[in-house]
Amino acid sequence: MSEKEIIERLDALTQTVAKQQEEIRYLQQQLEAQKTAAEAVSGKKEAGTEQVAAKETEEKKKPEWTERVQLGGDLRLRYEGLYNREQRQTNGSTIALPTRDRYRIRARVFVDGKVSDEVSAHFMLCTNQDTNKEATTTNQSLTDDFNDKGIYLHRAYGTYKPHWLQGLELTAGKFKNTFLHTDIMWDPDVNPEGIYERYQYQGWKTFQPFVHLGQMVVNEVDLQTDDAALYIYQGGFDWKIGPVKWTLAGSYYDWANLHNSKYLHTADYRKGGGNTFTGTTTGTGGNAQYLYDYNLAEAITYLNFKAWSVPVKLTFDYIKNTDGDVPDDKDTAYYAGFTLGQNKQKGDMSLDYKYARIERDAVIGSMNDQDFYGANRKGHKVTFSTLLLDKLMFQTAYFYTDPVTAWVPNSTNWTNEKNWEHEERLQGDFILSF
Repeated sequence: MSEKEIIERLDALTQTVAKQQEEIRYLQQQLEAQKTAAEAVSGKKEAGTEQVAAKETEEKKKPEWTERVQLGGDLRLRYEGLYNREQRQTNGSTIALPTRDRYRIRARVFVDGKVSDEVSAHFMLCTNQDTNKEATTTNQSLTDDFNDKGIYLHRAYGTYKPHWLQGLELTAGKFKNTFLHTDIMWDPDVNPEGIYERYQYQGWKTFQPFVHLGQMVVNEVDLQTDDAALYIYQGGFDWKIGPVKWTLAGSYYDWANLHNSKYLHTADYRKGGGNTFTGTTTGTGGNAQYLYDYNLAEAITYLNFKAWSVPVKLTFDYIKNTDGDVPDDKDTAYYAGFTLGQNKQKGDMSLDYKYARIERDAVIGSMNDQDFYGANRKGHKVTFSTLLLDKLMFQTAYFYTDPVTAWVPNSTNWTNEKNWEHEERLQGDFILSF
């Protein structure tokens, strides 16, 4: 082999060795990258395992009852102004009353507990007035030289919803008012006491009839059998007709033995509510009594739909006292109103309007909307609401009300009634939920 050939072969071998070294370095780099990736994945797995373990440890530390009990509540801060008020005089004329301004608070705490998959317990603590402890209010006015405000048991009830019959609900105690109604029948703050049974058939998707019964204890009288009571019978349906949901219900309210109620029959509880009383005096120990029975038939309906993507609710409520002794001009009440919009998240707004006309003995006047002033009342209410934050609502309401018929001078409840002439009321609320 010549010298030239030897040199050529050496060059070729040198190039081959150089290429092999480059391949070795490349493979080493790949191996290092794979090791780094594997270490990263292993680290993530270890971190994930540590997080799961920490979470399991934290859950083990939580008391078992926290999984069964939910706490909540709200605080309402209110300004209320009463304007253009009038007082009836004994000669039939009216005089102007001064404007009234007051600031009020409402504080509520809700507790809902799961006893089992079918049984639950609920109660609420809430502010209320310290003097009369009225069922129709949860407000405390800012007054009384900085004295503390009263807290009371507002609700306390148990509910049974069995799996064996979907749609059945049995409840006992002092409970939230679940009967279909408007505020011409019940003030929103009233929580009845007793038992109710409700069943709604859910076998059809679009048409669901229901029946709702209630046996309410108004006042238990010692050594007597004719306790004051209320019996409610309600039946109706929810019917989805295309984009519209129609709800219709008929109800019958049988108020029994009102002469044995503790406060209502004295014509002093919420100033008698505007109903007709017989007797010569009012207040505790007086002999004032309801002049009529209250056997109330009610028809109530709602229509829910959307108009140009805006939720709309139309409401109509009609009530008649079927006691044959009640004069025709005192036995009827009705409510007509609508709601535009809804309040579910920040920025939502809604507008509510109602017109109501409540003749003097159409309902128990001390149990319905006391901002509207019970029975023998007519007028308008407009409410605007908006969610400033997800848990902060601003709401303002305006009332424009008058008596249906003039109050009778020197009647049984004249001391209370004479101030219930024309009135305009403005409320501004901030409601903080948690």
